[in-house]
Amino acid sequence: MSDNLGSVCDVQGDKVSFFLKKDLHLSFGQIVKIDSNGSDFYARVVNAQSKSTLDTGEQLREADGKEAFGPYSSYKSVEAMLFLESKAGRVRSPIFNPNYMDTVYPMNAEDAKMLRLAGELEIGNLRSGGETLGSVGVDINAIPRMMGMFGMTGSGKTNAELMINAHIIDNSPRTAGLIFDFAGQLLEGKELGNKGLCNHPLFHSKVSFYSTKEEKMRVGLRTLQPWKLRNLYSDITDPQYRLAQKLHRRFGDEWIEKTCEKYELSGPSGVAETVPAHKGTINALLQKLTHLDPRLFPPSKYSFIDQVTKDITQGVTCLVDISGVTVEEQRHIVCLTASGVSNYYKRSWESDYERWLKLPTLLITLEEAHEFLDPTRERTIFSDIALTYRKYRVGINAVTPRPSRVNPDVFAELWTKLVMKTELKADRDFLTRNTPYLEYSDTEIKMLDIGEALLISEPKIRFAVPVKVKHYPGYLANRETADYDLPQSDLLEKLDKRLKKLQHANEDSGIT
Repeated sequence: MSDNLGSVCDVQGDKVSFFLKKDLHLSFGQIVKIDSNGSDFYARVVNAQSKSTLDTGEQLREADGKEAFGPYSSYKSVEAMLFLESKAGRVRSPIFNPNYMDTVYPMNAEDAKMLRLAGELEIGNLRSGGETLGSVGVDINAIPRMMGMFGMTGSGKTNAELMINAHIIDNSPRTAGLIFDFAGQLLEGKELGNKGLCNHPLFHSKVSFYSTKEEKMRVGLRTLQPWKLRNLYSDITDPQYRLAQKLHRRFGDEWIEKTCEKYELSGPSGVAETVPAHKGTINALLQKLTHLDPRLFPPSKYSFIDQVTKDITQGVTCLVDISGVTVEEQRHIVCLTASGVSNYYKRSWESDYERWLKLPTLLITLEEAHEFLDPTRERTIFSDIALTYRKYRVGINAVTPRPSRVNPDVFAELWTKLVMKTELKADRDFLTRNTPYLEYSDTEIKMLDIGEALLISEPKIRFAVPVKVKHYPGYLANRETADYDLPQSDLLEKLDKRLKKLQHANEDSGIT
């Protein structure tokens, strides 16, 4: 066993204090092991203090050089919170606590294996002081239990997004991703040495890219049936919705175009002549419909959402770049696309369960999640997904620098949380109050370095794991190249020799 760190000096409930040997160093969040009568207890460091056996007055007189005292002791006391107990090969939450003078050890690689922190969607490595131990990740079945990534700008969220989605691609067709890129940086990895998803070995076979700058990313007006307006406009009222239904019954798939033409020619009275309705209701609905950007919403029956849905059902991850358009247009595209795909899963579960079983587990990555999950705004499709779509194997990864602006009911449904450096106190308070096992981690969250994080993934990981997130370019460098199972081809030299033989044979026979 490795050299011990010290011995337990005080135990209260799940809090353990121990004296740290001189000249030894620990870090906030570091995991330590306590050997106690056949049981191994594991605890996370949450606080530390340095003291001496002198009282305050004696310390002040000595500091001023006014008086020298006889022998006394200075010591460092460390506080740690228990989270796991291992006894006779069985690992579980602690049923008791250690004893006074039990020995404390640093965790080693064998302990890391015992914690079973590895998962199919690898995130990084376990941090233990200045070292990194075993792999840390979440399982595929954690996706429908919902996820969240939180941290201030520059804390490393983009790199963490790429790592998760890279493994989503690796596990195709069991998994697929729908990624909304608000800043246009995930494709080429502009902040990561120009290493993005386009550099993944399976990009050309397992990823489809859609951009607002391309013609194929369009939603035809004739595909917008009235029920889709609920997702297009979260503030649409019941009278406006009923009016849209009547107009659709009157004009069919071209209801938006024909209604807008009447409105432009004759105002609300022209629309009322076709479908009787209150003037205010007509104006409110038509103000929404007439402001749809014709570049994104042309008069056609084509919708890229149909292709996105088809891709995802075949295990192909879809990267949707919505940079370069207004915030309102971004909301339109994001909500329509997410609702189209997730509702396909829901309908399959309800009407064709065997087909649903064959669908890949879907993770929807939503950047700027606070803009869609703010409790002070109208509910969007993402609230519904977080609260009710678990059974359909659809999950969201809510990525945001402002967790305090996420609806608390939705936040409670995010069973996997990756918490990165957060300096704003309001956000740290929200995280520590609303996340199990983070009650004592306020200081630690503030002190995290770039690329460091705390991971909780219930029910598998029921404590805050200190993680060093893998660098995505490093993952690419170490990953094996893709194997597309193509048949072996002859070497170019052999082909060249065969061509020369054919040429000589033709010359000998007089064929040119």
